[in-house]
Amino acid sequence: MLIEEARWLGDQLQVLDPGRVYPLLDVGSSTERFRSLEQPWIDDAIFAPARSAKRTVKHLDAKAAPGVDIVADLGDPATVASLARQDFKSVLCSNLLEHVVDPQRIARTLLELVPGGGYLFVSCPYRYPFHPDPIDTRFRPTPQELADLFPGARIVAQAVVRDGTYFDQIRSAPGQFARLLARLLLPFYKPANWRRAWTHVIHHVPWAFRRFEATCVVLVRAG
Repeated sequence: MLIEEARWLGDQLQVLDPGRVYPLLDVGSSTERFRSLEQPWIDDAIFAPARSAKRTVKHLDAKAAPGVDIVADLGDPATVASLARQDFKSVLCSNLLEHVVDPQRIARTLLELVPGGGYLFVSCPYRYPFHPDPIDTRFRPTPQELADLFPGARIVAQAVVRDGTYFDQIRSAPGQFARLLARLLLPFYKPANWRRAWTHVIHHVPWAFRRFEATCVVLVRAG
């Protein structure tokens, strides 16, 4: 998640009635380490304010890991039905839909998890390099195209937010970039990891001085 993307989403969470936002389900949350250490702006802008206000947030991911409260497959109808019974008021889904084969199906599933009048906070890359995890379909929607995946939901707020460049990321975390370059020198050690590192470099270097952008929307479900 981009820094400005996290700040925009955090700002939207702050201005809405918390009684209609929480409990919040964070779908595709990744790990606590990712949210707090690798990309600490996510926790700072979105989840730390909720914790301070004692708001309930549950983190959902497909893989069990520290910081994942619910391990679930959104393709399983029984799992979706169980989640829908947990009375979440809203769903946060950031940088997930470009990594699934059928984003419309996932979007409709997310709609099932919130009641009428509930919110969906959704974001995707708009201008951003190829980044498979494990796939990247290159889904780069406008706000309206993203909202169109959620039939029956109305746009409350929308933006295409601009962030820094790949060079800015390198400058802010030079040690991490140095480790990446060192990894490229060892192609025979864990070849799959080497291929991921190489893919990252060849697709991100052309963005050294091009600013990243993200599409963000807040939707409210009809009803």
